[in-house]
Amino acid sequence: MRRCRRAFPPLVLVVVAVAAAPSPAAPVFYGRLDMSLTWSDSGRAPHEPVAGTSLENNFTRVGLRGERPLGDAWSLFYRIEAGVQAEDQAAAKTPFTSRPTYVGIAGPWGRLAAGRIDPVFKMTKGFVDAFDNYATKHDRLLPGDKRHGDSLEYKTPRWGRLQAGASYLLADEYYPVGDPRRENPNLQLAATWGDKRFRSGPVYAAVAWNDGIEDFRGTRLVAMAAVGRWTVGGLAQWTELLEPGAPDLAARDGFGAFASLACRLGAWRLKAQAGRDDSGTGLIARRAYADPAAVIAAVPTVTGFALGWERSFGPDFRLHGEWGRFTVDGVDGYDDTVVSLGLRYDFEMTAPE
Repeated sequence: MRRCRRAFPPLVLVVVAVAAAPSPAAPVFYGRLDMSLTWSDSGRAPHEPVAGTSLENNFTRVGLRGERPLGDAWSLFYRIEAGVQAEDQAAAKTPFTSRPTYVGIAGPWGRLAAGRIDPVFKMTKGFVDAFDNYATKHDRLLPGDKRHGDSLEYKTPRWGRLQAGASYLLADEYYPVGDPRRENPNLQLAATWGDKRFRSGPVYAAVAWNDGIEDFRGTRLVAMAAVGRWTVGGLAQWTELLEPGAPDLAARDGFGAFASLACRLGAWRLKAQAGRDDSGTGLIARRAYADPAAVIAAVPTVTGFALGWERSFGPDFRLHGEWGRFTVDGVDGYDDTVVSLGLRYDFEMTAPE
């Protein structure tokens, strides 16, 4: 514990020094602090499977990002980010976790990056998940929300509102020698229309395909629309598990979907979400299969429903609350009710030019 405390001041000094150093294009030092006090009935849905009351870290992070011009048409872009979990007693000796870290080149033909990157299949979700990052998020039902190291990503230039992209896993490094998953395509393709913040118009839509990455083959469709103070969206996904040796492998092939609705009332944002998946590949189903005490009568079908609110105090700080209910058919003891109250603070500093 003492070693970790001593490590924090030097780390902060290094980050601030880098952020303050003169450069052709100044980097941005940024971060987010997001914590929730969470109560869970059975511990099946929270980030950490804890029944009762726990302090949840909703992916608190710090990082550097920037872009450096390389002539008139080209640029170097980069991001170095780490998750911070030092508040957790169990993480006293491992206060940092890996998050997006990559470098890339941008030009007239698009953007190519290498490193640990959020892949294109994952990022097609946009903001359709009104509870993303919290204990009621969509990955409790569906897979496809992980990022991966040892990967490449390419995104085309925008053609009006249309953009395409691809992610590729360097399987020879990612998987050990002899792992049959090396033979999978380990490829994702995606196309988006509009943008998730509705800057180019009131509609966002996406389609994505995955083969091998995160041990599944799947197709995803996403749609969102903004109408006045309302935002409505939905995501549908067909999933087939590819994980070698997984229990019920042949039967874990199914369909999942969820819909979300949000309304902004001044500084308040009210939201609701409901979904269902029968592929047995989401987080709750995976936890059931990994539990030696679980008696699984059939591939789990997971249904989720959530209500929540946010109260903003400017662009950098908000309070938020969530209530969620998950029911699981096919295995006993995996239903869960979750209640959370949390806060989120975002910050960034740009070095002077």
